Amino acid sequence: MQDQQHGFIGINLLAFWILPLTNKTEDVIAAQRAMDFLIGWYAYPLVYGDYPDVMKKNLGSRLPAFTNFESNLVKGSFDFLGLNYYAMLYIKDDSSKLNMEVRDFNADMAIELTAIPNDISVNKFSTAPWGLQELLEYFKQAYGNPPIYIHENGHQTPHNSSLEDEPRVNYLHGHIGALLDALRNGSNTRGYFQWSFLDLFELLGGFESSFGLYYVDVDDPDLKRQPKLSAQWYSHFLKTKGAGSDGFIILEKNLTEFSHAHFSR
Repeated sequence: MQDQQHGFIGINLLAFWILPLTNKTEDVIAAQRAMDFLIGWYAYPLVYGDYPDVMKKNLGSRLPAFTNFESNLVKGSFDFLGLNYYAMLYIKDDSSKLNMEVRDFNADMAIELTAIPNDISVNKFSTAPWGLQELLEYFKQAYGNPPIYIHENGHQTPHNSSLEDEPRVNYLHGHIGALLDALRNGSNTRGYFQWSFLDLFELLGGFESSFGLYYVDVDDPDLKRQPKLSAQWYSHFLKTKGAGSDGFIILEKNLTEFSHAHFSR
């Protein structure tokens, strides 16, 4: 008789909080359609045993149908959902894509990813922390509040940027605070993992982009590591078990002293 592992099985999803570019009905509908295509394609069968209605409508016979056996088999077949969350997206309707002769995922979704109003510096991505809170509320309302682990959440900077990464400190402080607000509102989130401990080879940016709390000199044969300000903040947060503004202000006052002590060596 084989030993039972008593493990937990889940699936990891790259998730954005999605907003309509305008209040026009078609953009509001397009934003929900994007949520169904980008998240619902995977989460909906796991929770409800079928694909979202809008996917079945737009894809028609090109989307395989679940048999009753398959539907019952996949429904509820997870212990948790993992989320990689970094930013929000603004969506504009582009239903004209549904008339394209050659159809693919983007044409079926029929949306356009747009630049954020009055903010072109972030290259189409908004990192406002409340987006994470809204996303977790969405999972609570749309998918029955399943157990969630945030597997990745972090701030991107150029690899050779300053070790005094105050934008990353602000990002983490804001998003952990948003997670706390979501928990207070009943979210079933069970865990949070910051991305990442060290600078590393990123999927989309290679060594050109950085998410690490520790800088890694990739040109050094010994791969020398140096802590960033965000490493100090995160260590302070974990030790004090809180992300309150008071603790952040206290740390902020010590940033200069910390940077002189660690980065001038």
